[in-house]
Amino acid sequence: MYDVALWRYYSVTAFNKFRAAYNKCIKKLFGYARSDSISGIFLELVLPTVLVVMFSGLLTLLYCNFFFMVLCGILACLF
Repeated sequence: MYDVALWRYYSVTAFNKFRAAYNKCIKKLFGYARSDSISGIFLELVLPTVLVVMFSGLLTLLYCNFFFMVLCGILACLF
């Protein structure tokens, strides 16, 4: 969680390399050939794509920040 701010400044090229590495790891971990369709693999294994993983992580981070702000506001009113 300490390096989350770094994700804000990654380029499209870096994200595409990360997505390619994620897809390659999924294929290797589950024993698929390089020529197999990654979309079919995700559907067959019912796994999230890299976009889903990153978006859900972002939503979790935003939710935690919102919860923290609300909690701070409540505590500020009490003291």
